[in-house]
Amino acid sequence: MKPFLLILLVACAKPAGGPLSHTFDNTSIAQVALESKQAVAQAQQQHDLALLQHARAEDAYRNSEVEQEVAEYQAEQTMLVSQLVGSRRSEKAEVNADTAALARKTCAAKVEFTRARRDWLARLSSSTFYAVYATQARLELERARVAQTNNLAPAGFDLAAFQQQLDQRERAAHDAAADTERERQTAGARLTAWNELERGFMQASGMKGPSESDRAVIEWKQADATARAPAGDPAAAIPPAKP
Repeated sequence: MKPFLLILLVACAKPAGGPLSHTFDNTSIAQVALESKQAVAQAQQQHDLALLQHARAEDAYRNSEVEQEVAEYQAEQTMLVSQLVGSRRSEKAEVNADTAALARKTCAAKVEFTRARRDWLARLSSSTFYAVYATQARLELERARVAQTNNLAPAGFDLAAFQQQLDQRERAAHDAAADTERERQTAGARLTAWNELERGFMQASGMKGPSESDRAVIEWKQADATARAPAGDPAAAIPPAKP
C-alpha cells in the first residue's frame, strides 16, 4: 500500500472500525503465476475503486460547505428585500409583497436542501470509507487463500480468521451504506420541495426558462442510478453535481 493511502486509512480509522487485524504480505505470493492470482487482481481493483470513491466523496463534502453558505447568504438578502417591500402601502406593493414572500420561502427551501445534501455527503464520506476497509479485507483474504493453496502460508496460519474479518467489515459497510441512503432520500425530498416552490415563484413573477432547482433535479436524477447501487458496493456513491 502506498504511504499516503496508509496515512489516510489510519487518520480515518475510527469511523470505519480501525485498521484490519489480519493482513497478508503480498510479496509472499509473488512467485505464484498471475493466472492463479486472478481473484487477487480483481480484489485489488475493487479496493482501488473504493479508495477513489472515498476521495471523491471527501471532495464533494468539502465543496458542499461553500454551497450551503452561498444559499444561506441568498436567503438573508431575500429576507431583507421582502421586509422592505412589505413595509410599503399600495395594491401593487401587496402583490410585490406576496411575490417577495414566495421568493423568501424558495430561498429557505434551497437552504434546507443544501443542508440536507451536506448531511448526506458527510454520511457518504464515512460509508465509502467503510467500503475501503471491506474491500481491503477481501483483498487480504484472497491473498491468504492463494498462499494457502500454494503452500506458502506461515505456520499457524488460519484462513478462517480472514473470512470472519471480511464478513464483519462487509456487514459494517452494508449498515453504513443503508444509513447513507436514508440521508440521500431526505436530501432528495428537500430538493423536490425547493423545486416546487421555485416553479411557483417563477410563475408568479412571469419568469421563463429552467430554474436553478430544475437543473439541480436533472443532475440529481442523472447521478441517482449510480448513487443507488447496492449497499456496501464501493462503487455505490458518486455525488451528483452541485446545485
